[in-house]
Amino acid sequence: MRARNRNKSNDKFMILLLAVMLIQAVRYFPFKFGGWNQIQLSFTYAYGLIQRAFLGTILDVVSTLFHIPLKYMRFLYGIVTMVLFTLLLVVSVRKALEKSSTDSLAQKFFMGMSILFFVGPGWDTYYNNFALTDLWMLMLSVTGVFVVLRGKHLWVAFVVSIIGVLVHTAYVFMYFNFVLAAFAYQILVQEKESAKKYVCWLIPTFLSTSAMFLYMMFFSHAKEGITIDYVMNRTAEFVGRSVEEIKHHQYTVEGYLFRNGDTGIKLEITSYWLLFLVMVALFSPFLYEIYRYWKEVYHCAKQSGSKNCWLYALLPMGVLTVIPMYIMHNDYGRWTYAVFFYEFMWIWVLNLIQDTNTHEAAKRLMMRVSSNKLYYIVLIFYAAVLGAFEQNLVSPLISTIESYGWKIIG
Repeated sequence: MRARNRNKSNDKFMILLLAVMLIQAVRYFPFKFGGWNQIQLSFTYAYGLIQRAFLGTILDVVSTLFHIPLKYMRFLYGIVTMVLFTLLLVVSVRKALEKSSTDSLAQKFFMGMSILFFVGPGWDTYYNNFALTDLWMLMLSVTGVFVVLRGKHLWVAFVVSIIGVLVHTAYVFMYFNFVLAAFAYQILVQEKESAKKYVCWLIPTFLSTSAMFLYMMFFSHAKEGITIDYVMNRTAEFVGRSVEEIKHHQYTVEGYLFRNGDTGIKLEITSYWLLFLVMVALFSPFLYEIYRYWKEVYHCAKQSGSKNCWLYALLPMGVLTVIPMYIMHNDYGRWTYAVFFYEFMWIWVLNLIQDTNTHEAAKRLMMRVSSNKLYYIVLIFYAAVLGAFEQNLVSPLISTIESYGWKIIG
């Protein structure tokens, strides 16, 4: 009877989450689907071993095998990408609720985290910026973390990390930290003999992914015989527009394929420092809660006599790998989402595998929530107000405050 009641409770909660997603879908409709993200999906390895051509090559192969006109492939890509991402999130929530069904505090923890994720930027960011290629980097890294924490088929982590760089070179800064942190966690918590296999896979994974990044970033270019006119004509066919309509992308395309233009590396932090400060200020309640949680985890580990208590102080610092992206380019929404997802994912995953210290910290967090419900309810509503991240300037609210700030300063 209790099991049946728990299942009914889980079903009701899943219906609530689906309702939240529907509200977000209406809120951010019509979503953004196009621009540079579509242009780079037309790149293929038929041009040579170039940057960002992995997904485009798959789309090209599917188009050829199944006789689907090239101009429809971007729509197929968008639908498949969002369906897989949504299924990953929904199934993860469902599995977490089922696994924690015998522990009411743990189940409430997962429910609270799920609500915060879905009313905040977790799902709607990539509905608003529909199916950006970043989702594939994210899903590949989640796959790598999953196999590393399971301790089986570690070669998969090696493969998905290299594919991540082939999808987008920013992978090494944005999402490779997930996989590296998973290896580090296993090496430190496993017995010495068991830890060796993780070391044996961590080293080639790190070296190969880094080498691929360096090649793609500094040496890759289109092969002889590929001209910019040919590329632009094929790209126009892919996006279903005329060459003239996408002419403004030509300079950037030349940079990636022929290395004689804009490759996207800029020093942007000097122009956007005020926006960064506004962003930190508005997100400070969440940053503080994350700090409090990891501090609690560290203390739990120390109290239990764990020799690796410092691991829990270092694990949340994995987001520091994203800092170069803030310096090089102003896609601050994308970089901030990577930071958000890293912190959220590690709290989620470590509780899901019932890591003793994170599990105890989660219980203490839920006790704080129960004694101060109003504050945490307001925090969830505040996350909903902030909403999805934009691709560039994080959110309309943040960019509006920044623009007023410049007027005051100026």
